[in-house]
Amino acid sequence: MKNKARYAVQNGVVFIEDEKGGEPPDQSNDDMVKYTSSCISVACLHEIDGEAEFTLGPSDEVDPGYEASFDGEIETPTKKLVITSVEENKILKAEVPDIITRVRVWCNHPLWADQVVVGWA
Repeated sequence: MKNKARYAVQNGVVFIEDEKGGEPPDQSNDDMVKYTSSCISVACLHEIDGEAEFTLGPSDEVDPGYEASFDGEIETPTKKLVITSVEENKILKAEVPDIITRVRVWCNHPLWADQVVVGWA
């Protein structure tokens, strides 16, 4: 089942990780999506410019039909995948079937997406 939420993102960065947290990627480069084996960071619309819309659900339900900005796997030992803000506020949460989860991220803009879709399989 897919879930949606709107959120004003402080610092314009969200994390996709296991509910217990992960090791955030190095933020020193300008890539929109960065990742480690346990965490994905996504640059998106800053709070001063408004709210971004987030969608989280199975990839086959949420795929918007354009190329993903990220397609890889992360560790999910609790089998709970979350999208969190820099201040560690949970924006969305989903139960996933495995301790390693394939995650795809679609962003509607190459720099400051106001729509971020996260699909898991």
